Amino acid sequence: MRDRYDKEYEEELYREIERHREIYEENTPASVRRRRKRRRRKKRKSGCLGCGACIIPFLMCFALIFVFRDRYPINLLTSFLHDPILSTSDDPVLSVTESINDTSSVSGQEDIGIPVEVVPEEASGTEVVIPDAAEERFPGLCYQTMSLEQRLIYEQLYEGIAAREQEFYIDAKEVGDIGLVLNGLLADNPEFFWMDGAASIYGLESRSRKKITLEFNCEPEEIEYLSSLIEEEADRYLEGLSPDSSDYDKVKSAYEFVINNVSYDIDAVQGQNLQSSMIYHKSVCAGYSKELQYLLHKAGIKCDYITGTVTREDVVESHAWNLVEIDGTNTYVDTTWGDPSYVMTSEAARDLPDISYNYLCLTTEEMDRTGHEAGESYVLPECDSYEYDYYIRSGRYYEYCDTDAIRMQIRNAVDNNVPDVHMKFATAEDFYAAQVEIFDEGMLSDELQNRMKWDGLSTITYFPLLNDDLYTIEILW
Repeated sequence: MRDRYDKEYEEELYREIERHREIYEENTPASVRRRRKRRRRKKRKSGCLGCGACIIPFLMCFALIFVFRDRYPINLLTSFLHDPILSTSDDPVLSVTESINDTSSVSGQEDIGIPVEVVPEEASGTEVVIPDAAEERFPGLCYQTMSLEQRLIYEQLYEGIAAREQEFYIDAKEVGDIGLVLNGLLADNPEFFWMDGAASIYGLESRSRKKITLEFNCEPEEIEYLSSLIEEEADRYLEGLSPDSSDYDKVKSAYEFVINNVSYDIDAVQGQNLQSSMIYHKSVCAGYSKELQYLLHKAGIKCDYITGTVTREDVVESHAWNLVEIDGTNTYVDTTWGDPSYVMTSEAARDLPDISYNYLCLTTEEMDRTGHEAGESYVLPECDSYEYDYYIRSGRYYEYCDTDAIRMQIRNAVDNNVPDVHMKFATAEDFYAAQVEIFDEGMLSDELQNRMKWDGLSTITYFPLLNDDLYTIEILW
């Protein structure tokens, strides 16, 4: 028994010694050198020289990224590397930044339950979804005049902006259409006050899938609070309407509401959106026009936001105004120019009326005379009806220079202690003839003499406001 144990122990001991010898021989300096030689021979056979030259292309790539970091931001490149949809092509990465600014100074879609018609697209064989009720859901002028492809972009952008998402994907074949569509969408929908039109577009030229990154003009968490302030202001306008107000009454009331509650300020905060006019009550033409549009939408009146230029005394300026539909009749409204203080200093504005009705419901021909010219992207209807002209509806419109009627209007104002008169003429000839009768022939002076006697005044000062483009005469005393 003892001999057997010693024999097994001896064999185990020899095996252990042999294992340690093999480990020692494998790690001797000579063994290590032999293994290195064998690896080098294998590399030479495989074509690798072991010189590290293969690292050079990677270094060049990093150098290019560093050089072009301003043109192609690193976050753009990394986002595409991690995007399983957009990183499957060998096409170059497309980086386009659209900044769509107002000319007066762009999620996935949810199932919205609209009946749809599926139409095959001949060019690519894919399917295009066309909502049957789209025109009712998007009644804005810009949407109505867009092509089918642009409308599809419009609807996708609308869903993302309405959800207040700052980054989402859309399908768009032409990158150039996205900026145009975004500009039109914001013109149609003044309620998106948290956007002024700046957006970045990322995608591949050969793919319709694009990533949209929007730039908000306020913090996302502030939008709800700002919306509540805008709604409160809109409610003040709506509360002033009577239940039997006509469409014209709603438009006239909105015109007066905007002018009475907004002051023109070229340095207005958030001047390109509703925040300036409906929260801070100081704005430029964009704020005036978007507020009128927003209020009339609340009142159920179709109103579109128009941008373009105005030319006065050979000076061309950017401007914004509105196209309004009253009982199926199209007409133009310019609330900015309806505010007399728009072109006057605060000192001079004290002698002006609170509201000028010259720019309430004008025709296309009258807008041309005043130098208004819409941007090329607009397709506008011809407005040729005088049905809703303020002067006609208030009985102050003259087909010709009726001297007796003009004198009677001035006399009634003086007798009833009304401090102003307003009148409009059909032609330039009658307009200038009336000026001669009123000012040069003494018609106004004769009538004001009575006012001076009744009030015990030795003098009275009056302010004539003559509009050579619209043939209107306004006199204040």
